[in-house]
Amino acid sequence: MRIGIIGAGFVGLTAAVRLSQKGHAVVVFEKENAPGGLAIGFTHKGWKWPLEKHYHHLFVSDWAIRNLAKEVGHKIKFSRPKTSTYFQGNIFQLDSLMSFLKFPHLSLIDKARTARVLFYLRITPFWQPLEKITAYKFLTESMGKNVWRILWEPLFVKKFGKFNRSISASWFWARIKKRSASLGYPAGGFEGLAKSVEKSAKKQGARFEYGVGVETINKLRNQLTITTDSGETHIFDRVICTLPTPLFLKITKGLPNSYKKRYSTLQGLGAVNVVLALKEPLLEDGTYWLNVNEKGFPFLAIVEHTNFADKARYGGNSIVYVGNYLETSHRYFTLNIQELIQEFTPCLKRISPQFSLKIIRKAWVFKAPFAQPVVEKNYSRKIPPIQTPINGLYLANIQQVYPWDRGTNYAVELGSRVAKLVDESTD
Repeated sequence: MRIGIIGAGFVGLTAAVRLSQKGHAVVVFEKENAPGGLAIGFTHKGWKWPLEKHYHHLFVSDWAIRNLAKEVGHKIKFSRPKTSTYFQGNIFQLDSLMSFLKFPHLSLIDKARTARVLFYLRITPFWQPLEKITAYKFLTESMGKNVWRILWEPLFVKKFGKFNRSISASWFWARIKKRSASLGYPAGGFEGLAKSVEKSAKKQGARFEYGVGVETINKLRNQLTITTDSGETHIFDRVICTLPTPLFLKITKGLPNSYKKRYSTLQGLGAVNVVLALKEPLLEDGTYWLNVNEKGFPFLAIVEHTNFADKARYGGNSIVYVGNYLETSHRYFTLNIQELIQEFTPCLKRISPQFSLKIIRKAWVFKAPFAQPVVEKNYSRKIPPIQTPINGLYLANIQQVYPWDRGTNYAVELGSRVAKLVDESTD
């Protein structure tokens, strides 16, 4: 069969590999100039490796992408970086039971209740009952309102904004269930891994068309057409679209109104990431990931990439992300890099007094309109199925990795799943 895939993120890349291995003729369309999707990288003079526009890492339990990397001969290195929380003017390491027990802002009873609940979430496979209640209700009732106020509310508010109290407890379960203290990072960054997967697909005969956006998907008798932004039309037996659902609904002709109405209500948040190349470290205690649990701060987290990956890969610079998940209507989507740095500097100085504009060698801002699904109660009933109402047309995106949260590992799993469905449709 002739199969068109829209998007060269890890869903599209994995599907391309699997379907090419089955002997299908695969063409992948990608509007960017390189593979990777939300994990796409960029580079700068003097860097040996590209860097993700939006921070990424892997967990030990991410076996789908680890196995794919092994299959294509790409190395992933694991280490244990430091994770901390900024609260009431101080940085506290909170990445182990012992460090948590030392946290001075919770009582012994609060800590015991929290540890018990986190242990339960780590061992239970039963997420379905948890999607019937909100994380707010589950956490306040099981851990207590004080724990919610100090540990969780600041992160939910900054990650989900006005949706913070409507997020399902199953989303929180997924975050705890699969996390590990040790984290992995591919050689050459995630773009390096994406290119290794792309190379494997090409060896099997897949073709990649970069810098090509898709304008429409249409049904043509027993086949499907893809029309690109250059006006070219391509005919396929099957099409896999990996775009966010709102974009899929916009470009696809012939979908039933009932289908469009049902899935157009799904909510999602965008991401605004400031990336700084600094002359010296920002977090001098070696923290890689810093959750910002302080009210009034204009960002969710600081991720000092070079406290995890060797700064020699980046010309000796300290690489720091200052990240946010926001609705696309937020004014940060309209600000340029200089305006965002000006906005963030007072709070960066509170966290790290040595920070100043003088230590910035280079700065970038990257914005993604859809980076995080808003996972509300009973989300499993709300997400679209992979098979669409149009015969031969499949939808596979991050909303469908549920109950897991977005991530490259689950993109690989989804890519394999949709490829299997497409291949079996020929029987």
